[in-house]
Amino acid sequence: MPRVRYRLLWALVGVLCWVMFMVAERASDQVSPWTRAALHPPLPFTSPPGDPIQEKNFTCSADDSVPSHLSQQFQEFLRYSHCRAFPTLLSPSPCENDLYLLLAVKSTAAQVERRSALRDTWGQAGRVQGRRVKLVFLLARSHDQVHGHNIQTQLERENRRYADILQWDFMDVFFNLTRKEIGFLSWFSRECRSAQFAFKGDDDVFVNTENLVEFLKAHKPGNHLFTGYIHMHGGPSRDTTSKYFIPVDIYPNETYPPFPSGGGYLMSRQTVLDLHVTAQQITLYPLDDVFVAFCLHKMGFTPTHHDGFLTFGFSHGQNYYNPCAYRDIMVLHQMSSQYLRTMWPKIKTSVCPVTVK
Repeated sequence: MPRVRYRLLWALVGVLCWVMFMVAERASDQVSPWTRAALHPPLPFTSPPGDPIQEKNFTCSADDSVPSHLSQQFQEFLRYSHCRAFPTLLSPSPCENDLYLLLAVKSTAAQVERRSALRDTWGQAGRVQGRRVKLVFLLARSHDQVHGHNIQTQLERENRRYADILQWDFMDVFFNLTRKEIGFLSWFSRECRSAQFAFKGDDDVFVNTENLVEFLKAHKPGNHLFTGYIHMHGGPSRDTTSKYFIPVDIYPNETYPPFPSGGGYLMSRQTVLDLHVTAQQITLYPLDDVFVAFCLHKMGFTPTHHDGFLTFGFSHGQNYYNPCAYRDIMVLHQMSSQYLRTMWPKIKTSVCPVTVK
């Protein structure tokens, strides 16, 4: 009899443990996706899952309490979604006190020619209509090599020459673009708040800085401004083959707040500073443009659409080789560095007929 009682006792203990485990699992699954994961960006590190992430003097441990049915990519994203701040590897020259327009351009280490083309064309340092502009490239780490040489060594050499690279110590992958956003907002608030306005865009765009400055004359840096190509009724893609796929576990809603195209958008100083404060209260999200939309929405501010931001290129029938087609636009997305070098001198020197509006 004592042996039977002993076995029954252990059986009851086993059942109790199983019940507690199932309750914990169910509670974990029922946590609101918005609360736990709706605003996260993935962080593919090189360390094995569950190991602490170490970047020089920075350590961030993984959170393994994530849904196991998600793809490995999203599981990794959720494991490190709490890791927000990273060391800076390279810094640009200080922002001038009279800086009017900061041109912040997302790039990757291997895009050496794109950065060179921008420096030689619309991103040239100096003044536009008497107002100072400054170009800064936003990068993270990369394992790529150029002509067999370590890319980081070349980046350091490039920054010594141009002093226009801001680089953080995390991997430069698509899901980490939101970390660039966080890093940029933080850097601006600490190191470049003298800038009255900021343009933020990709390294494959043409920017008509003359038109940006002309447009900004009607605005004040202390007021809110956020304009570009704004998607007013977009929502998450549920197509698993899409670059922009978002699982329901990450974001259950079917619509986003109005969000900008990452090709390029324009902000006032006040908007950038308020975005920085608000971003600290928003859980990270895999898509950087949508993360910005969540921040703007929490701020109670709706971005303004501007027809001059051509995210999807010229409308049908317009001639890309006509320099006068660039006269009235603000931004043209998806422009190769070779084509930019070809068109730039023509855009600068062509005499275009006056159009009546």
